[in-house]
Amino acid sequence: MTLTTRHSEVDAVFSEYFDIRYGPDPDRLEKELQIEPGEVLVFEFDYPDRPGLSILQSTKKNHSHIPILMVTAQHSEKLAVWAYRNRVFDYLVTPVTQADLIRCHRLLRTVQSVDRRQNERAIIDSQSRIPVEIPVGQRVRDVRLGAALQFVQSNFRRVIRIAEVAEQCDMSSFHFSHEFTEAFSLTFQEFLLRYRILEACKELQHPNVAVANVAYSVGFNDPSYFARIFRRYFSLSPSEYCERIRHGNSKAQLQVLIKQLELPVIESLTGYGHKIDRRQTVLQRRNVGAQ
Repeated sequence: MTLTTRHSEVDAVFSEYFDIRYGPDPDRLEKELQIEPGEVLVFEFDYPDRPGLSILQSTKKNHSHIPILMVTAQHSEKLAVWAYRNRVFDYLVTPVTQADLIRCHRLLRTVQSVDRRQNERAIIDSQSRIPVEIPVGQRVRDVRLGAALQFVQSNFRRVIRIAEVAEQCDMSSFHFSHEFTEAFSLTFQEFLLRYRILEACKELQHPNVAVANVAYSVGFNDPSYFARIFRRYFSLSPSEYCERIRHGNSKAQLQVLIKQLELPVIESLTGYGHKIDRRQTVLQRRNVGAQ
């Protein structure tokens, strides 16, 4: 169920324990399961969409006795809850760790041994609605750029060069920069800067935290530069922000800051459930300027 083959990890992590058979055509899945159902089904996504999750849902309903693993590059709390409510056996986020793989393998072996000693039982139908933020469909460009957002999420604390991010998206540096700016009305470097500031806001909510330590932690080499960038976006210093959140609702204030940063696909990156269409925001500002 992936649109970008570079995210395919099933063969890399599961081949040691299983004989893998691929079914790249979702429309033929039911016929293939009738011929050779297998002992485990793995649905591998890079960035799930509604059609793909609907296939997983219906497959579990029709083949309730087969354990289903869901492997995904894009993770959110709502997506994980949806998976388990639809009786997915295990939910794994790529890159799959060795510890998760061993745990999953042990669980599957246990289930296999128990199933062989039990009679079949009726399964309660407990399907759950697909989360509203899951898109109706995925465009290839959106999925490829999604790899860049995920890469930043995992590596923002260190130096990130455009060339290595572009490689994650199977693009040249020039092509990636153009596509990213076109999609989000924001250069990649500006996105990286804003994402680091967002992570800094989260860390600054902890009591007695040192501003300089936070600056280094989120990828800034110079605390004074960090303070200038912070003030550019919020018109207050990091220290003033710390003082403010001590006297108010820190989560609500962070939500306000997220809106000010105008980060793309903000839910998948932060879990705070706020998604921004930056192109619409830019158009609104242009209209105000014209008036």
